[in-house]
Amino acid sequence: MKHLIIIIGNEIIINENYMRYIQEEYKKQFLELHELKFINKPDKELPFLLEKLSKEYSYITIFSISEYYATIAKIIATLNDDVLILENDTLVPSKALREKNSFLSSFEQCHINLLNINIEQKLPLILQNPELDYAYFCLLDIDEMSANILLSTLTTSFEIQTCSSALLDNLICIRASASQYGKLEGFLKGVFKLFAGKVFLGNDPIKFIAKKLLEKNLKISFAESCTAGLCASKFAENSGISNVFEGSLITYSNRLKNSWLGVSNDTLESVGEYSDRCIYFMLKGVFKTTNCDFALALSGVAGEENDKNTKAGTIYIGTMYKDGTFLQECIHIQGNRNYTREQASLAAYCLMLRLKPEIFFGV
Repeated sequence: MKHLIIIIGNEIIINENYMRYIQEEYKKQFLELHELKFINKPDKELPFLLEKLSKEYSYITIFSISEYYATIAKIIATLNDDVLILENDTLVPSKALREKNSFLSSFEQCHINLLNINIEQKLPLILQNPELDYAYFCLLDIDEMSANILLSTLTTSFEIQTCSSALLDNLICIRASASQYGKLEGFLKGVFKLFAGKVFLGNDPIKFIAKKLLEKNLKISFAESCTAGLCASKFAENSGISNVFEGSLITYSNRLKNSWLGVSNDTLESVGEYSDRCIYFMLKGVFKTTNCDFALALSGVAGEENDKNTKAGTIYIGTMYKDGTFLQECIHIQGNRNYTREQASLAAYCLMLRLKPEIFFGV
């Protein structure tokens, strides 16, 4: 199954926040972004392009600014031997499924959804209802090569194609797609049996963790230095988290590590803020400040230059549970500042899965 997003209008294309909004809503339906195409404005070739694309893709979702909406609606109606009618002050094809500022036209091989976009308003409904022949899952504490070797028997038995990506050294994301006669459901059951306690559905570990904390009503708090609140921000992207998000402390300076978290000046002067010992006391400080069940702490060099004899990309991370058990790790990330912060945040979250697998995997 191939699916495509078409963005029409520079007003959308140059607006990074609205583009991110579109992509987030689209992924709720399709789980992924498959292909993106940008068109500044319609031209005389657009009817031929849409006709060609409708034969190549099963689902096409078009986001267009209002200026071009009527033109594109007319093209879609013509391609589908349909006519436009006026409904709620908007032109829509007569045979299309429609909601406010959104309609879905079904062709022999393709469904085309056109959305009329005003970037100052909420995004109209995406009307696509795709029959997904693929799924994502993540494997913990295994390298990419070993994961693919272990999966090979299952993929052959169920006629499944997979591709993989190492989100972290010990966290592999797998996309599994069914062939014409594939049995995706049976394959996934086999995966969960083979990797019991090490596998979860989806390609977003933080979303998975947030869902589990919500289900079990377990609270989380953060002490962040180099990530500067990114862990908390990632957690806040999930709906309903106010019930389990106790709060966050951004302690970028050593002065605040000392006064807010209680990391002693002796620790900061003798081993420094880039150390396992500092992370341990940052975690302890979170529990003194907040009423949480889990704490995460991070400190390191996210920039591209070494600092205080610590190599760039060196990040100390840790998690602690309310019973006093904890895990810590020193990781080394190669990339620019923001990539390093993103990877460090993800790695810190994944320590929670390893610290308390019984909470997240029921083992």
